Amino acid sequence: MLRGIIFNFYNHQVMKNAVYLLAIILFFASCNNNEGDDPTPQNEVPTLALTASQSPITTTAQVNFYKDVSYGSDNRNVFDFFAPESSQATPLVIYIHGGGFTAGNKEDIYNEEALINSFLSNNIAFATINYRLLQGASETEGVLKPLNDSKTALQFIRYYASSFNIDKNKVVLMGSSAGAGTSLWIGLNNELADANATDDILKESTRVQGIIAVNTQSTYDVADWHTTVFSEYASQGMDQDTVVSLVEEGTVLQFYGMSSLSELTSPTVVQKRMDADMLSLMSGDDPEIYVSRPGAPYRFPADKSAVLHHPLHAKVLMDKASATGVACVAIIPQMNIDNSNGESITNFVLRKIGN
Repeated sequence: MLRGIIFNFYNHQVMKNAVYLLAIILFFASCNNNEGDDPTPQNEVPTLALTASQSPITTTAQVNFYKDVSYGSDNRNVFDFFAPESSQATPLVIYIHGGGFTAGNKEDIYNEEALINSFLSNNIAFATINYRLLQGASETEGVLKPLNDSKTALQFIRYYASSFNIDKNKVVLMGSSAGAGTSLWIGLNNELADANATDDILKESTRVQGIIAVNTQSTYDVADWHTTVFSEYASQGMDQDTVVSLVEEGTVLQFYGMSSLSELTSPTVVQKRMDADMLSLMSGDDPEIYVSRPGAPYRFPADKSAVLHHPLHAKVLMDKASATGVACVAIIPQMNIDNSNGESITNFVLRKIGN
């Protein structure tokens, strides 16, 4: 009898203690779930407040147009975005304007209304970006400043992919002249995402699915063009001094943030030149390139425009792509080079990222 009373009492105490312990566990779990008063779940997709405005061109598809979307602190850190109305995330073409990094605007491409519409009509979004320009003798960062601005614009758009209704894994970069070189610099670079960045935007990937380069430069190590691009003109006097003279000394100084040409071989400037040399960065895992240089004469360059837009830039890119195993569509008619089989820019984009 006594043993039964003790046994029942013991069981009662065990159950009581178990209930008490469970209550404590649930209490602390509840406290932990509410700790910090942070209303944003860790995996929530970031959103961006966007206001549609009047499109600057007549579009052949239903689109929402967003003007001057800011991706940075400078007044030139803005882009325009054409978003096709779609129930599914769309691919994206990002256009980067030319102008020698000293001029040009995102609106320049609006003269190519048919080209933009060829993307939009195929349910492909289109963005055109501005970036900071080089600023004369006060320049310190050099060409890496606009290059990195364009890189950040790509990361910004990817970070807010859901707001723009784009598929961040289907992106092609496109540009003309300086914008073409910038597209190559981003696309041929190693992954530029910074996993340790405090800004989540900078953690986004910079790898893309295709690069379109029209009237491009092949590398922004300008000081070495006499060997990397124009070596066939060595017997005609092409050397570093000739390149600097044609490009113009002031432009070369701006390019690397120098006050004197004597700094070209300084460790700081040599590093800048290496960082801007997209040709040397090309490797077999890089995206396919579509390079086009119509019109410019194939001869010893006589002036700044000729040296900056010489068809040999496109030829050097094509040759390096062949050597590294990167697919390359090249259209250089003045050198009797055309392996496109009639593929247009639009068809290239559709082949790379079309739905």
